[in-house]
Amino acid sequence: MMLADWFFDQKLSDWVQGLGSLSAAAAAVGIALRQETADRRRAEAARKLRRQVLAAAMEPVLRDLNTTARLRGSLVQAIGRTRRGEEPEEAPHLEQLLIPLPDIFMTTIERMDVFGALIASEVYTLMHRINDYNRDVHAMRDLEIPVRSWAANLRPKLDAAIETLDLLMPHMHQEVSGLDAAD
Repeated sequence: MMLADWFFDQKLSDWVQGLGSLSAAAAAVGIALRQETADRRRAEAARKLRRQVLAAAMEPVLRDLNTTARLRGSLVQAIGRTRRGEEPEEAPHLEQLLIPLPDIFMTTIERMDVFGALIASEVYTLMHRINDYNRDVHAMRDLEIPVRSWAANLRPKLDAAIETLDLLMPHMHQEVSGLDAAD
């Protein structure tokens, strides 16, 4: 059989058609994979931007909350230095001891997962610890516990909240720094 006969034979056209079909399928798979990779990159970039914007909103709030907690710590420490028989004439006002939890925590709680499980759980822990501290402040007042013993009860709760703030603040700062670098 001659090469020309074989070349013009029907079988060759079947091979060419088969190779063309395989090439088209491979091209379709390649295009789909490239599109999926591009979509994944865009989704990750959008998630990173959401994380950075939320961190930019949270960072000053956490800083203010940290300052407030440390000021309350100073007041609690001063209360703890009260000696027996030197009971203050009047207990501190609740506003002097309470730590208000900013609204941003409640309005953004569903979005905390953009930071990942560890940081999201620390934000929830912070909220719990501040609420727990505030409940104890109310209890000290409502149960008429002697003021000089307030420090022993409030200090551990306050220290736990400050510890959580100390963990969260550098992470939020790092996220915001990434936002600055992106500009």
